[in-house]
Amino acid sequence: MQYVILDLEWNGAYSKKKKKYINEIIEVGAVKVNDSIEIVDTFSMLVKPQIGKKISGRVVELTHISNDELSTSNNTYTHTMGLFKKFAQDCVVMTWGTTDISTMMDNNDYYLHNKRLGFLTDYIDLQVYCQNTMKMSDPGKQMGLETAAQLLGVEYGEDSLHRALDDSILSYKCFKKLYDKDKISQYIRKADTHFYDRIGFKNVAITDIDNPMLDKEQMYVLCDKCGSLVTTAEPWIIKNKSFRSRFHCNKCNCDFYGRITFKLKFDGVHIKRATYTPPSPQQTGTEEE
Repeated sequence: MQYVILDLEWNGAYSKKKKKYINEIIEVGAVKVNDSIEIVDTFSMLVKPQIGKKISGRVVELTHISNDELSTSNNTYTHTMGLFKKFAQDCVVMTWGTTDISTMMDNNDYYLHNKRLGFLTDYIDLQVYCQNTMKMSDPGKQMGLETAAQLLGVEYGEDSLHRALDDSILSYKCFKKLYDKDKISQYIRKADTHFYDRIGFKNVAITDIDNPMLDKEQMYVLCDKCGSLVTTAEPWIIKNKSFRSRFHCNKCNCDFYGRITFKLKFDGVHIKRATYTPPSPQQTGTEEE
């Protein structure tokens, strides 16, 4: 079995034709790995943007890819994907998280009017595999590639981050550290209709308290000190896409703040609760009125 570890760089561009922003791919990088987990080939191509004529200053700063480099590359998206399809043929494709796959689906839909990727038959979310293998304490929290590399003692140069081939090589080094032949096979997913529906689903925060998908019985938090169920001391407000309120615990005779986030995902509504103490006026440098 061979694996291809894929990474992309992109630029946010506004499409007048679609009347929306699209993360337009500007670089594709990948490494091909054999069943001994050795790199046998690499793929690296800049992609000339056709939606946005210039990339943003932030992307230039992050990737060190210049507009001149892209304008002279003469590699269109369709040309690049034709070559990549040959490179990745009959391989299990991996990415760090699913964002690269969903971004490529959007680009494929824009240029080829088809969200299905011709090179993709079997897929592994390398981020999920590494998190589970490393037995992260909070499996609901996504771990970044740089964090994983640091925890695994993988050396890398910060200047090489945010280039597609370099990031795919860094992903490979993390994968090699954690490779288990029997375990990895359990993470292979077929790129079928269900796969594309899941990857293409856009998560959305529910911020309307009267939304029928919001279960009002879940509008509660627990006291940090004693674990008691507490009720709101003030009406709910919406801030940063979460419901927030002040709470009072009669058992501990303490006040604190809590927030609840309801996020609609492909498999249903996910709920996340947290309690916090807001900074004092002295900490924020403001005076109470």
